Amino acid sequence: MRKESLSLRSRREWLKTAGALGLGAAASTVAMSTAVGEVDAVAVVTAQPRVLTINHDPQFFVDDYLVDNRWGIEVRSVPVRRIFHPPKKDERNPIIMEDGFNGYYLNVVRDDRAGLYRMVYQEYWEISSIHPIKYTYATAYAESTDGIHWKLPRIGKYMFKDTRDNNIVMLGPSGGAAECQVLLDLPEEERHGYQYVMGYGTLGASGIHLIGSQDGIVWDPASDVPITPPNYNPDHPNSIVWDPQRRKFVWFTRATNIYSGGDSGPRRRVARLEHSKLWEKWPVFPENILIPDELDEKSGHYYFYGMPTRYHAGIYWGFLWPYAMGLKEDIYTELAFSRDGRSFQRFSERLRLIDLGTGNAWDRGMVLGLARWVEVGDEWWFYYSGTAGVHDAIDKDRKPGVGLARLRKEGFVSLRSPDVGGAVVTHPLRWSGGKLYVNADAGQGELTVRVTGYDRKPIANFDPQLSLPVVGNSIRHEVKWKDGDISDLKGQAIRLEFSMKDKVDLYSFRAVLGTEGA
Repeated sequence: MRKESLSLRSRREWLKTAGALGLGAAASTVAMSTAVGEVDAVAVVTAQPRVLTINHDPQFFVDDYLVDNRWGIEVRSVPVRRIFHPPKKDERNPIIMEDGFNGYYLNVVRDDRAGLYRMVYQEYWEISSIHPIKYTYATAYAESTDGIHWKLPRIGKYMFKDTRDNNIVMLGPSGGAAECQVLLDLPEEERHGYQYVMGYGTLGASGIHLIGSQDGIVWDPASDVPITPPNYNPDHPNSIVWDPQRRKFVWFTRATNIYSGGDSGPRRRVARLEHSKLWEKWPVFPENILIPDELDEKSGHYYFYGMPTRYHAGIYWGFLWPYAMGLKEDIYTELAFSRDGRSFQRFSERLRLIDLGTGNAWDRGMVLGLARWVEVGDEWWFYYSGTAGVHDAIDKDRKPGVGLARLRKEGFVSLRSPDVGGAVVTHPLRWSGGKLYVNADAGQGELTVRVTGYDRKPIANFDPQLSLPVVGNSIRHEVKWKDGDISDLKGQAIRLEFSMKDKVDLYSFRAVLGTEGA
């Protein structure tokens, strides 16, 4: 018994040591003698360094998930810093503001087959100014050939605001309550044969619905299905996104079945649902995953009106709408992001993605940005609705318009070296094959890359030297080596070590197959 006790204690001590070293049970094997009378314990360790698996999507530096270390080259120099780049508002804004337009919750897609930009949005009508105020909503349509100059075609299908001379394309099942429209970004097999699938609310009449269309104009009533009970109808854009890694649909919404009370604070949070099926009734058990914190309290924005969300390249990109209740009641758009769809990060400085206009600007009261950006050349275009008045302003101040903000593709965040240069080293990555491309601005410096193993030593049979220098400003620099082809390292665990001479902004990198990056 004495010897057995020593053996068990040895095993416990080894496990304690292994835990301190970070050797997980799944990555290690402990061989212990079980014969009575034997006291020696043999530990056979097969632990390996953690390796991140990447695919051929762009890899972002919005956080340090990929980064093992980063620093400035010179002693006591500032480090390589994360720089936030908000999109710039177009000088032609507002690109829509005209009589007959009263639109919110914009959805813009680019239809290359038709050569059009298509927009669907919520058209709003305040029927009476006598308390209680009554509203009705409809789905309206606009189109453009260049994304800048828009027309509101006169479709003449539905009576709205006492006329058929309008651009209304859907009223919803109750004949006048289609609100909070969101076009869903879905895999082909989930579209049920339609080019577009839209989720919309029904002013409490019959819950949240889905409906399909081939052109954004004719919406097929045969496809219209409710996916929630009639009493669950959160009145803001309900983003449903497909997560291909987890094989789940994830819905960002409000927990109005738990928290209610008009414009009171408890329901103005960001909640989450998930389901494996889209076109059937969802189990409605929302849980709040984002609530205001002390920094929001300091600015007076301790409510969230909503968070339209997009899943792109392994990241959930949330366009959060912080909301100031009381006398101020302004709403702007802030970036939040998550790699798992539950834990969202926000920049500690509360940097705004699309800010309110200043002075007498047409968008000084509210800026409601939608997360479904449009890729145009080397840019991402963000459309937003804006008003001069705040949320509860009188009608004349709430006249909405449409704005456009433009951003470098994949350009939310860069890692910027100080003027003296810097370095960024990734965690070990399982190289997915193909060439290495970087999105970088090396117009005031140069960027080189070295490929190493876990120990930061050269990889066998690959060029141990730095790559050829990358210079200039481009979203698609190909990184090349004099004596090596990174495509040959497919399946291997490698580090990428980025060396930045002088000032360089590194936005993203990507493993590219064939001529995709050309």
